[in-house]
Amino acid sequence: MKRPGKLVVGVHVVVDGEGPPVVLYGGLGANWFDWDGVAARLSGDHRVVRIDRPGYGLSPASYELLSTWGEARRITNVLAELDITEPAVVVGHSLGGIYAEAFARLYPRQTSAVLLLDATVSKQRRPLVPTRWRVHIGRRVARTASLLGFQRALGPTVRRLLNHSTPPGGIPPPMQAWIDRIVREPAYLEAAIVENASYPELVHQLVDLREGTRLTAPVVVAAADTGVRTPWGWVWIRMQRRFAEFLGAEFRVVRPAKHHAMIDQPGQVAALVRGLSG
Repeated sequence: MKRPGKLVVGVHVVVDGEGPPVVLYGGLGANWFDWDGVAARLSGDHRVVRIDRPGYGLSPASYELLSTWGEARRITNVLAELDITEPAVVVGHSLGGIYAEAFARLYPRQTSAVLLLDATVSKQRRPLVPTRWRVHIGRRVARTASLLGFQRALGPTVRRLLNHSTPPGGIPPPMQAWIDRIVREPAYLEAAIVENASYPELVHQLVDLREGTRLTAPVVVAAADTGVRTPWGWVWIRMQRRFAEFLGAEFRVVRPAKHHAMIDQPGQVAALVRGLSG
């Protein structure tokens, strides 16, 4: 299969279209193709940049410790390498919202707006268990699972656990081929487990960052809603609305959509981006 993008500052990046820049930054276990529908709708008049973090998609693995400022710096380094100097709309999905917010705070002149899509509601502080222990244990678990063949056997199950969404009209064969390949890669499982283990520390770093910086760009918090009334659904929408109030952001709802709203409702997500880039 032909590589859809190229390596830029050590990570796989897919760039489509010309116009105002948009950066699409996924959550835990995210890959460039999760954004296919959104990119297709924006690339006619935007320059859409999709970045696979190390170990995800077609990016090589990395053994550097994850950090909010490190990921924010990765975004700005990619933009610089692509000669993008115009401020960008940065979209962060789920855990990727931590990185998108960090980028907007650390690089306000490079940020035109921020869309936090069903993002992590990050207000917690550092956990009791040190992150280095959590990461070390996570790496050992991932490597053991790969060594014993569990990952290759359970690859599709891993995908379903991380992502319950299906594009309108079903998964096209090219995307399915990439899914089947990537979720069986040892680096993919290890990257997902390590990022999950690092999550509490990432939240702590963002909480600290908020104390010394402010958001100067417009921000929209968009919550995914399945359209089915459940106690958890009500709680989640309420949490997202309060998160928007906390950030001084506008609040929107994408429905009907599961957590990966960019897959379920690419048109609605693209419209939210257009509203911020206009």
